[in-house]
Amino acid sequence: MQQRTFNRVEKKFLLSQVQKDFLVEEIQKHLTFDPNIIKGEPYHIYNLYYDTNDYEFIRRSLKKPIYKDKIRLRSYHYPLTDTDQVFLEIKKKFNGRINKRRIVMTYLEFKNYLMNETKPSAEDYLNKQVYEEINYILKRDLLKPKAYIAYERLAFHNDDDSLRVTFDHNIRYRTDDVALNDDDTHPILEDDTEWLMEIKSATNFPVWLAQLLSEHRIYSQRFSKYGKAYQQFITGGYYEHKSITHP
Repeated sequence: MQQRTFNRVEKKFLLSQVQKDFLVEEIQKHLTFDPNIIKGEPYHIYNLYYDTNDYEFIRRSLKKPIYKDKIRLRSYHYPLTDTDQVFLEIKKKFNGRINKRRIVMTYLEFKNYLMNETKPSAEDYLNKQVYEEINYILKRDLLKPKAYIAYERLAFHNDDDSLRVTFDHNIRYRTDDVALNDDDTHPILEDDTEWLMEIKSATNFPVWLAQLLSEHRIYSQRFSKYGKAYQQFITGGYYEHKSITHP
């Protein structure tokens, strides 16, 4: 069964291509590839972020409150078929700790939910509980898809998945015609050689990882994909498209 509940600390780092290549080589000595990785190649992630008409959720998030939340739909497939799995997720952050829960359903179930308010098949109590919470927030705040964000990810984890290190590249977005398609997007990072590394840990970072980052002066920083997309959108400061091949 796929994991549907996550509780952990997340730290983010913007890396050059040289830094990313070095860290991947070192991290492979301690962690293994995520099951989604095939032949060492990054996999693709496609997201729809839900918000109010005036972007209340992301505006509140950018003020760095003690508590914030967001709702998104995630897919690992493009183009989507009705039988592909999608993940409707609620992600909360309180005092620096992340709690993420998700509902697993087919794309057809999701479309039926949106158009006809048909509940997806909830196989157990957890799925029902998460569904009720997400459904309540969607209706209470009249949330709609407000941003499409996609990227390629190289991911590593330990045996019990309590530590994950991911490298995201070609991060791109769209704020009009927001749907799960990969057409007409804008880059989020100005330099297309940059990578976003995220370290996600249920406990403190292991000593080997903390030492690796310290010795090479690689420091965490605040970074939100949706936040960067929103800031570009409201200022009109789109970066020029790069010559990137999409799937």
